[in-house]
Amino acid sequence: MVSKREEYEKDFGRDFTERKCSQIISRASMLMVAVVMFFAFSCLFTLSPANMAEAKAQNIPVLSYLANHFASMTGTKTTFAITLEYAASIIALVAIFKSFFGHYLGTLEGLNGLILKFGYKGDKTKVSLGKLNTISMIFIMGSTWVVAYANPNILDLIEAMGAPIIASLLCLLPMYAIRKAPSLAKYRGRLDNVFVTVIGLLTILNIVYKLF
Repeated sequence: MVSKREEYEKDFGRDFTERKCSQIISRASMLMVAVVMFFAFSCLFTLSPANMAEAKAQNIPVLSYLANHFASMTGTKTTFAITLEYAASIIALVAIFKSFFGHYLGTLEGLNGLILKFGYKGDKTKVSLGKLNTISMIFIMGSTWVVAYANPNILDLIEAMGAPIIASLLCLLPMYAIRKAPSLAKYRGRLDNVFVTVIGLLTILNIVYKLF
């Protein structure tokens, strides 16, 4: 999002680009929250706490658990159970492709920047973009294979690592940038900044509390 904004800002100007980016992020966030909450409440109303705990213990997607759950109730796989079973695979593939654009490309770009800064002292003439991409992709693929082979519990992994990192990147880091960067000075002193900071701190403190 940031890199694309820089590209469009050169052609359309800062005011238009900022207004358009805010509009896109706002609509995308509302749509994402609506879809996620609808799915979450649907699962909560369908399964009991014991069923949710069993799905977590089996480390499988909730749709796969629902398919097995309804099949065990009837003694045979109904059309509905088969539909859920195939839907789980389709949704997983869609999520993988979506995550590719949301995570892989951002990770690749960020890792390229780190390698360029610390490995080549920020001198772009010392290394080609193709070589940077190759080094980053080898690291990303290697670490992904290791995690896939270890097959950790995804919920525990998200809780232990994902939540603090996401809270830092989405809540605390932007607030720090607003506080320190002169170009973001117009966003200072807003009440929602305090709210975002408090939510980020509470998220991290909650993880620390559970660990100790």
